[in-house]
Amino acid sequence: MNPWEDPRVSAGLERQIPKRREMLANGARSVGWKVGFGAPASLELMAITAPLLGFLTDATVYGSGETVDSDGYQRGVVEFEVAVYLAHDLGPGASDQEAAAAIAAIGPSIEVANINRPIGPDEVEGIVAGNIFHTAVVFGQPDMSRAGLDISGLHARILVDGDEVGATDDLEAITGRYPTVVRTVADTLAAKGLLLSAGDVIITGSVIPPIPAVAGTEYTFALDPLDPISIRIV
Repeated sequence: MNPWEDPRVSAGLERQIPKRREMLANGARSVGWKVGFGAPASLELMAITAPLLGFLTDATVYGSGETVDSDGYQRGVVEFEVAVYLAHDLGPGASDQEAAAAIAAIGPSIEVANINRPIGPDEVEGIVAGNIFHTAVVFGQPDMSRAGLDISGLHARILVDGDEVGATDDLEAITGRYPTVVRTVADTLAAKGLLLSAGDVIITGSVIPPIPAVAGTEYTFALDPLDPISIRIV
């Protein structure tokens, strides 16, 4: 089953898309898209066949080193993700090779999420409708030399208050292959009458399992050899 054919996913998108449309009408600028629950264990837990889709606008974009206020969060988490930048529009039915060729650059990103509802198969519609818990995102400088989705030689390190707590050389181990993520986004959007467009950014899922967002803590993502980025939770 294609992800958009899942009635839970489809119903969630039918509720999510008008919220995005309203935000754009009120002055927010579209930034791109996010995926969630793409790790193998998450796919099994949620009884889904592909990552869930959410949207990004400039209303939740923070600069590196800025602070995110977690007051009112039920359970905050921080995710460390590869961001991919679209060079041109990508419609439905693209191959992995075409999806990779559509990427102009990649870079690091950090996402903060507020897990404010239960997680499970019966919650898929509500989670999608609520934009997959998204609250904030930080982007690093995109590396244009990695057009075509070149991730060779990248090493991810995650630091909490300066102490390394995780690292990986296999960026796609729990996200799935990035070209597949990109074309899944394109296909899902097309099924709802939307287009993955030139200039869009996709954050592709955390390269390590999400870690708790603790007030008073700084989180740093070093996607070596690219410049690191950070966010502080208050």
